[in-house]
Amino acid sequence: MLTEELLVPKHAELASLEMTYYDSQDDKNRDDVLVLVHGTAGSTASHFGFLFPVLAAKQRVISIDWSNPSEESGSSPLQLEHLANQVIELIERTVPGRKVALLGYSLGAVVTAVVAAQRPDLVDRLILVSGWIKTDQQQLLRNDIWRTLRDLDDDTVLRQYSTFCAFGGPFLADKTRDDLAPGMNAMKFDHFGDRQMDLNRRIDITESAHTIECPTLVVGCTHDQMVPVRHQQALFGAIQDSRYVEIPTGHAVVFERPSELSHHIQQFMDLPDQYPAGTIIPTPAP
Repeated sequence: MLTEELLVPKHAELASLEMTYYDSQDDKNRDDVLVLVHGTAGSTASHFGFLFPVLAAKQRVISIDWSNPSEESGSSPLQLEHLANQVIELIERTVPGRKVALLGYSLGAVVTAVVAAQRPDLVDRLILVSGWIKTDQQQLLRNDIWRTLRDLDDDTVLRQYSTFCAFGGPFLADKTRDDLAPGMNAMKFDHFGDRQMDLNRRIDITESAHTIECPTLVVGCTHDQMVPVRHQQALFGAIQDSRYVEIPTGHAVVFERPSELSHHIQQFMDLPDQYPAGTIIPTPAP
């Protein structure tokens, strides 16, 4: 099925917000449903444009686009609970009474970890891609620079900096500026994205991570400069029933190595017990 046939937006009021989500609506005679949660300033189309149709070929896939919660005081900060509640309501609305396999990418991984910890009745399996437990000083320094560049009138340098941070060094080394231009030009910056960047500064899900009980696949990215791979390794160590795989890519694994990522996701969907907890899964040879 063509991507444009699958990525047809649906609209509903969830968590008291008008929200967009996507549903392949074809479970391929499987009992499991995979729910995708994008990362900072992303969307289903921008982060899962490749993964959604590929994964939907094997099972029903649902994906959410976060909506910006209101700022009652005019400047109230975005909280993890705002985003987690949107995911919870989407699951309860689209697959009532059932558990799902839940996948989060980047900030989405943080959100889905919280959902799995708080609502084990909703989550059968968990896949955390480029996630983290607690923001550290390296991430804060990068965030500081991003904020300074964001306050400039010209977004050109912010696009360049974001590209530098998102992609792995080996990937960038083989590209020209013309190669990178489409992706850089597609970057969008808005108030909701700013709120998510502020939330990234305040992440600390240490307590939640240690209470996750469902089988979990943690995906690390070797050349990640946004969320260095030590953070994914920390998630692997914190979650009791977890296994770990590392992909030689930067943070933007959904763009750099989507086929390899989809391979590991589908393997975990098809054979969740193939690797016992504590396993470091071999990376396929190129």
